[in-house]
Amino acid sequence: MARRRRTAEEAREEILDAAERLFLAQGPDGVRLKKVAAEVGISHPGVLHHFRSADALVAALHQRASAQIREQFFGLLGGDDPDERGPAVAAALEALADPSKGRLLAWVVAAGSDPFPPARERGLEAVAASLQGRDEPTMEGRFKVQLAVLAMLGDSMLGAGVRTRLGLAEASGPAFRRWLIGQLLT
Repeated sequence: MARRRRTAEEAREEILDAAERLFLAQGPDGVRLKKVAAEVGISHPGVLHHFRSADALVAALHQRASAQIREQFFGLLGGDDPDERGPAVAAALEALADPSKGRLLAWVVAAGSDPFPPARERGLEAVAASLQGRDEPTMEGRFKVQLAVLAMLGDSMLGAGVRTRLGLAEASGPAFRRWLIGQLLT
């Protein structure tokens, strides 16, 4: 097979895309650097050139997913109409509650990595401010976003088991998210 020239950014994105496909199909064991390299059509050292280790690759994968959720959220919150915030929050909570993201998050955290975009970006703070329609969020606004993020990430990892033990149907996940949206927007 002829080698294909890629920019560094194209290579990184292709590696992340392949790692995500392997993770979703095979779980953490699927994200082996040699498997990722074969999926992309590059060498194992080629993957290491862009990501220094499998843990760094997975951390980058989760950071990308977190940034995508945040960008989607801000895109939905872009309007000035407060009535549009409910659907935006629902979409963001749904993305956070995705069990595949929960598995990825658990793996990243267990490996000792921070799964979120860099703190200097202040993304969660911007979400809190946006939800409140303010330039600077209040402490209550910050706490509400903290509650929502922790609840949805916990739901993505443990939600089905918790609902079962509470005697709730699996379908009660969306009802929980609707309740949480009500708490966030009040």
